[in-house]
Amino acid sequence: MGSDTTDASDTAPVAQAARVESLDILRGIAVFGILMMNITAFGLLFQAYDNPFVDGGATGLNLLAYKIINVGFEGTMRGIFSLLFGAGIVLLTERMEQAGAGLMAAEIHFRRMLWMMLAGIIHWTLMLWIGEILFAYSMCGMLLFALRKLPVKAHLKIGGILILLAAMSSVADHQSMIGAEAAASSAQQAKTSGAKLTTDQDEAIENWDDILAHRMPDTEAIAEQRSWHSGSYGNAVSGQLPDSYRFQWIGAPPGLLFDMIPFMLIGMALLKLGVLGAGLSARTYLLMAVGGYAIGIPLGIYEMNIVLAGNFSALAASEANQTYQISRLAMVIGHLGLLLLFIRSGVLGLLQRALGSVGQMALTNYLMQTIICTILFYDFGFGLGLFGQFERYQLYGVVGAIWLVELVWSPLWLSRFRFGPFEWLWRSLTYWKHQPMRI
Repeated sequence: MGSDTTDASDTAPVAQAARVESLDILRGIAVFGILMMNITAFGLLFQAYDNPFVDGGATGLNLLAYKIINVGFEGTMRGIFSLLFGAGIVLLTERMEQAGAGLMAAEIHFRRMLWMMLAGIIHWTLMLWIGEILFAYSMCGMLLFALRKLPVKAHLKIGGILILLAAMSSVADHQSMIGAEAAASSAQQAKTSGAKLTTDQDEAIENWDDILAHRMPDTEAIAEQRSWHSGSYGNAVSGQLPDSYRFQWIGAPPGLLFDMIPFMLIGMALLKLGVLGAGLSARTYLLMAVGGYAIGIPLGIYEMNIVLAGNFSALAASEANQTYQISRLAMVIGHLGLLLLFIRSGVLGLLQRALGSVGQMALTNYLMQTIICTILFYDFGFGLGLFGQFERYQLYGVVGAIWLVELVWSPLWLSRFRFGPFEWLWRSLTYWKHQPMRI
């Protein structure tokens, strides 16, 4: 609860004039990039995201698309979005605290996060998006509230240590994978020779089969996924729920600690340093781009070559993943430098303003991407049922079409309304007050 002296304006939603334009543009680009990464899991078997042998084609233009996306963008759009989320926590809370909101700043923040958590749960259960991130982001937001006032050096240091620990964890995971493959191979040889297997040997084979199934689903698993898209809505909800639950809950702790929180902390630091405001010199952003790409692209190609040489096997993927956190961080820095250089230049002003509108309505556009893709790829008696009908490279034509729709409709909507529809709902619930919608 706030003090009696807290004015309503102290905690009001941010006014248009107070928005940081560069953050909106970056957020718009990140929302577009997230769709570019997610589209294969919308339109193809979800294992195809990591393994093009599963679905969508693994030769020609399909393989080229896979290489470009994975070397240039894997994890980076989520990384930029995490940076911006961390920066947003600082911006929102500092604005309210400077206005004298007191404890109400904390109350508003936690209300926002709890409503975001509910939206995330709805997104991965009823809206059927297994790759949903709002749920995990809301948990991060609640944890990071306590760290928002740390010095810049502390934000960078903690973020860097967590990324280093993530890299070390990937190395350990690869060693564990080598051991699992060796144990399963030895047990399989014993089974082939007719020996009676021990409990440990049976478990070793079963464990390795589970690992392989994650990379290459069997006929039954493929048929099940396809049935979700061609059957009833109820069948889709109940069918995908176990996988979504495992992804969101069992996979959440390492994801929060090693994937999202480090970049959110770095985002807090970059906001305080003035980097994200596009106000530093062009030389600074150019150095970020050149330095990031000089490390990230060669590492990404190195990782890709490992995966290709191993025919996208589980063991090859874990080997390549050992340097993933480093290459991802470098590519995020490179992309950020290039994008901020673009924003700072002011070129293509109409496009920048449209991207800013997309970013200002980031929640609406993120959820609308799911709604559009659900209509495209599910049946339910009213959808188009196009799941599995596109090759991998063709799906990026769908991405481009959705980008174009959101580039057009976002500025048109904001020319008449203060918020996107989902932003309006989120703010109204957060502030326990109906927010004015029309300009």
